[in-house]
Amino acid sequence: MAFDKKKLYALLLNCITTVCGIDAAKKFDTRLRFKRKLNLKHPQTLSDKVTWLQLHDLPDLAVKCTDKYDVRKYIREKGLEDILVPLVAGPFTDQSQIKMDDYPQKFVVKGTHGCKMNLIVNDKSILDMEACKRTFQSWLNTTYGTYSVEPHYTKVPHRLIVEDYLESKDGLIDYKFHCLNGKPEFVLVVKDRVSVDKRNMICKLGLYDMEWKKMDGLVPFKDEVPFDENIDKPKSFDKMVKIAKLLSSDFKFVRVDLYDIDGDVRFGELTFSPACGVFPNFSEDFNMKMGKRLNV
Repeated sequence: MAFDKKKLYALLLNCITTVCGIDAAKKFDTRLRFKRKLNLKHPQTLSDKVTWLQLHDLPDLAVKCTDKYDVRKYIREKGLEDILVPLVAGPFTDQSQIKMDDYPQKFVVKGTHGCKMNLIVNDKSILDMEACKRTFQSWLNTTYGTYSVEPHYTKVPHRLIVEDYLESKDGLIDYKFHCLNGKPEFVLVVKDRVSVDKRNMICKLGLYDMEWKKMDGLVPFKDEVPFDENIDKPKSFDKMVKIAKLLSSDFKFVRVDLYDIDGDVRFGELTFSPACGVFPNFSEDFNMKMGKRLNV
């Protein structure tokens, strides 16, 4: 969906919200884009309950922790500063403040206020600088959440940060701990990411419980597909579980994203409405099973 179309779609959703309420707008968006129904009057599934929470019962702390810069303070307050990815520069409110020449050969630029606002630079010598500037400015001009009915994102300041580039000899794998009632219940493993274009990425997914036993419950969605093989438990898994429990203790639901970098844990982000709160990669059975575990 091009940026101008996103603006038009956001306007449509805003009109539905004004006339029929935010629940109706969210249900419309979910049905149109994900082909999934939501029950927000009597939430049952994980999708229902996470969506209801982010629309009606999300604390101010969650908004601060949605911000990819402000969350760093929360991590430090939890005594976990050592898991933060080092900050190279920022935050910035204008793309002109980003000085590529001052940064290492490899780094990552992130928008702090939305999703899919990441520029992974593994060789800055081949960058198209003018294209980068346009991309950064488009991020800053985008109010994420208006076209996905995720209102907490609209409260986050529009900023850019530059972080260290993460590398692992086994390849970078994302461990997404889904925490219900302040307790990690399962981890979504994301690996083999390959960029298709500026907006889309192919990746493979796996589900594991807290004993590192593979779980059923994934279905393909767009370019995200389950992997068949069983992968080794990461060296720092037990530590990651403890970290996820600590970072989720203040919330009814949150996804804690972590990395294992050759045995060391690094923090990714906290997310309160993963995949717009709809979880299109989860089967209906798994969606219901996990929904029964979440108290709202």
